[in-house]
Amino acid sequence: LVSLGGYPLAYCIHEGNKYEGHTMLPTINEFVSKYGLEDFVVVADSGLMNNANIAELEAHGYKYIIGAKIKNESQEVKNWILEQPKRDCQMVEYDKGGGRRL
Repeated sequence: LVSLGGYPLAYCIHEGNKYEGHTMLPTINEFVSKYGLEDFVVVADSGLMNNANIAELEAHGYKYIIGAKIKNESQEVKNWILEQPKRDCQMVEYDKGGGRRL
């Protein structure tokens, strides 16, 4: 786990053959409990995320950002992304429903 500035805050060591998607949430939960965190954002790549991890993040009320591949999105989402004008410093948002958005 790292700070906003990229400084290490905590780490855990696990067996080399253990899927890291199963280690992320216990590590986060322990860190949150230990330091009494209330406002933070989990940022992870898609390799750490699966539907079970996302559901647990949402069940705990954790905010999160997941890196993902456009090719894994529906054709509707792909078309929407490609139709967006490319402007510096401008964000757009797509509502996927259920509180999830791009």
